[in-house]
Amino acid sequence: MKRLNQWLGDKLAIWLSTMGCFYLIFALVVVPLFFQHPQDLVGWVQYIVQSIFQGVALPVLGYVARISGEKQERVMNETHDVVMDELAIVKKELALANEERDSLKELIKELHQITQKKTKESL
Repeated sequence: MKRLNQWLGDKLAIWLSTMGCFYLIFALVVVPLFFQHPQDLVGWVQYIVQSIFQGVALPVLGYVARISGEKQERVMNETHDVVMDELAIVKKELALANEERDSLKELIKELHQITQKKTKESL
């Protein structure tokens, strides 16, 4: 049941956030005005709030949110790729730095041994 709910919710979210759904709801909101329309200001305000803001604006908001989410996902993927490339470079540089450190340790050790021999010979 959970899978069905998730599948149905995903499909409805996608369908309800399309511009096609917007046009359909807009037509369903406007067509009744040809046959019967509100008579006073309060009726018009209620009609506009009920129909336009609730019925028509919600698909547009869903559409905008979906497009914005896709753009955000694209930016996140690009950022991830750049960070992973930088990480690979840093790992290579770290390996080189470790090799240099090891060779410097060996060199210091050799120099230390040489200086110890010279100081013993001079005594």
